[in-house]
Amino acid sequence: MTKIAVIKTNSYEGQVVQQAMAELLDELGGMSQFVKPGEKVLIKPNMLEGLPPEKAVTTHS
Repeated sequence: MTKIAVIKTNSYEGQVVQQAMAELLDELGGMSQFVKPGEKVLIKPNMLEGLPPEKAVTTHS
């Protein structure tokens, strides 16, 4: 079974995003579920803002 976790924040402030990522990883069983000691990873949060379509914040055709 695939497990999905979503955390919403109201700010892109570094400390807020860091806390949200910690909560998200905890929901999934912690970072050690995915990464072994010594491995390097990149986590790319999907950070969007509610703007009008002409700002092209989300992908569209």
